[in-house]
Amino acid sequence: MSLTQYLPSTPAGGGILPYWLLITSAASIYNVGQNYVTLKQSKEVYAGKPEEMTPLAGRLFGAWTAMAAVVRLLAAYDISNQGLYDLAICAFGVATIHFTTEWLIFGTVKLNRGSAGPLLVGSSGLVWALTQRDYYLGRI
Repeated sequence: MSLTQYLPSTPAGGGILPYWLLITSAASIYNVGQNYVTLKQSKEVYAGKPEEMTPLAGRLFGAWTAMAAVVRLLAAYDISNQGLYDLAICAFGVATIHFTTEWLIFGTVKLNRGSAGPLLVGSSGLVWALTQRDYYLGRI
């Protein structure tokens, strides 16, 4: 038995977006756990106003992150399913809008090592999924 049998399959011709979805889902599950145990890393992301990252806010953020992780995980394993693919795009879009507005409008996110990951994963995932949509949904 090989561990590769548990990895998502890719369409004929390759493509690594399913693996990116899997990796970001795994990282998100870690983030969910830390939001329920400690707020240290979340306070680093929201360093502009760390006092607003309360235990309740952490658990809400954890629940929201869990939902996004599940959507991306399902899309990773069924990448040609248009509904799941579009939900993954929406999950990246919501994350991008959230972190960008918290940074530029509300001032809760500061650009630092804590916020670089969420900003990069959200925006790059959104752009990647949008630009490769036709390929993964078999329209090319």
